Amino acid sequence: MADSSTRTAPLCIAKFDKAWHRRRAFTCGFAPIDNFLKSSLSDQIKTGLFVAYMATDPASPDVLGFYTLGAMAVRADHGDGYWNTSRTPDIPVIYLRAVAVHRDQQGQGLGTALLIDAMRRCVALSEDVGAAAIVLDVLRDEDFDRRWAFYKRLGFRSLGDAGNPDRVFIGMRDVKVSLAG
Repeated sequence: MADSSTRTAPLCIAKFDKAWHRRRAFTCGFAPIDNFLKSSLSDQIKTGLFVAYMATDPASPDVLGFYTLGAMAVRADHGDGYWNTSRTPDIPVIYLRAVAVHRDQQGQGLGTALLIDAMRRCVALSEDVGAAAIVLDVLRDEDFDRRWAFYKRLGFRSLGDAGNPDRVFIGMRDVKVSLAG
C-alpha cells in the first residue's frame, strides 16, 4: 500500500471540530466536494449521516484534506461473489463518502495517508458493529482515470453495481491483510 511520493511534514488527522478546523481556503479542484466541505458538512454531521476526519498541520487549523465515514448496505449479489456464503440479501459496509486533498498537497502522499487512516478506523469499527467492506464512489471528472488507478493500487475493485458502475469496494479481510503487511 505504499505510495511512491511520501509526505515528510507532520500531519494530524482528527475528528471534525467546527470550532478548530478552518475550511474556507480548501480547494481540491472538484467544486462539488469543495462546496460540500464548506456548505453542508456541518449540517449533515449533525443529522448523523456520517463522521468526518480532517487532516491538518499540527500547528494550523487549515484543512489539508479530509474524509467521511458512514454506514451503508450493499446487495450481497454485488462484489463478484465476494459474499457468496453470506446467506443474507444485504451486506453491512462502511461508506467512505468523500476523500479529498487540497490542491497544493496533491501528489505528496496525503491521499494515501488519509485512506490508510480511514482503513484503520474502519477495521476498528467493523470489530464493534460488523462491516464486511469499505465502499466508495470514484467521482467522475477529468481526473477520473487517475482516481480509479489510485484506488485500484490500494486494493479496491469494482462492486459490480450496474446502477453505479463507479462504486468500488475492498473487503475488510483484505484491508486487515494490507494493513498488517
